[in-house]
Amino acid sequence: MWVAKLRLGLVILGLSSCRRTGVVEHVVPSAPAASAEPVVAEPPLVAAVPFARPPISNCAPQTAQEFLVDAHLRAKNLQSAPAQLEWWALLQRSIRYRTEQYGYYKDFGLRSWNPRSLQSQMRVAKFMGLPVVLHERVIPALRCVELALERDCVEQPYRPRTLAGLRQTNTYFGGDVTNHVYGIALDIDPSVNPCCNCVEPWRSNPRCRGAKSDFERMAMPRCWVTVFEQYGFYWLGHDELKDTMHFEFLGDPNKISSSAP
Repeated sequence: MWVAKLRLGLVILGLSSCRRTGVVEHVVPSAPAASAEPVVAEPPLVAAVPFARPPISNCAPQTAQEFLVDAHLRAKNLQSAPAQLEWWALLQRSIRYRTEQYGYYKDFGLRSWNPRSLQSQMRVAKFMGLPVVLHERVIPALRCVELALERDCVEQPYRPRTLAGLRQTNTYFGGDVTNHVYGIALDIDPSVNPCCNCVEPWRSNPRCRGAKSDFERMAMPRCWVTVFEQYGFYWLGHDELKDTMHFEFLGDPNKISSSAP
């Protein structure tokens, strides 16, 4: 009887060691007396392999670039002069980057950074069956988003009714430029996905009333935000504007395709 208890205690000790280290250790007890029953080896523990969705063909996941996010409409929350200067430097870096990647917008940056006009690079894309005008360089990223939505968000079906992309005029103040001007921003169903800290009529939208999480302010499923963010888009629902309709591509347009060098 004492041999059986010893064997059981050693096996339990071995399993506890496995849970602590993540490595399966085979515990071999001292040789029992000749009269004891033979020791039966315990089967090795097999770790569960988490399910991973296969990558979408020719689509490379990426996140929004941090310096572009940090340069976004931060000035009014900065109190000190050094902080203002730091933000201004970030903003100028952001404008130069967007100019070099997408084209020159009048009065912001230098034409020598990229002489190509923005207008010449705009194209009509289709997203969820709806037309929208965007910069030709980010349309492949939007296509990746659509494929991922169709695969990953089937349990939360949502079909947009209204899209807005390119905007001809800058609507930002304080030295920044809206990404709608560059054709890299997309608004989805403004009437039900409001910008709660923007101008009317969105500010008075019932979805903006009361204490709510960012995701509770919109009709769009949270899954959509997750998917957009996987392919380089930034959601302004996280921003101080609480602009739940708005996604903008702040990833690297050179890394949209998985076959890019």
